[in-house]
Amino acid sequence: MKRYMYAVCFSIVALISLDSCSKSSDPVAASPAVGRWELNRALMSGFPSTTNANGKSLDLYAIESYRSTIDIYSDNTFNENYKNVLVNDASGTWDLSNNTLNLKYDIGGQDTYTYSKTKNIEELAATAPVSYTLQTSTTTTAVGQIQFIYRK
Repeated sequence: MKRYMYAVCFSIVALISLDSCSKSSDPVAASPAVGRWELNRALMSGFPSTTNANGKSLDLYAIESYRSTIDIYSDNTFNENYKNVLVNDASGTWDLSNNTLNLKYDIGGQDTYTYSKTKNIEELAATAPVSYTLQTSTTTTAVGQIQFIYRK
């Protein structure tokens, strides 16, 4: 009888152990978008060829003291903080599909980024470049576009 009780107790413990290893209780992997993203550079394009600026990266902090971070949370919300003399925050919701990250702002509007990972470097590249005026000398400027690139 004693052996029978040991066998029953062992069977119960074994069943409980197996049940706790079920796939449904395993944590869901976080999206690669989740985390803090910091503005790394702005990629230049569309400038006159005489500037030799196209394809080069621009450090917006060094030139204009412009900084930006995007905190993306696992509950599909985000907060963007950007600084250029004034400090501003913008929040909203996000979704990631086929390496396309959409940020939908609570105040209206949307930004779209392409997520990429090369080796261990993760980047978000804005899909819509913005117009930018580059000071080419003390008296001249050139107009082109910059694409914001964030890194985790």
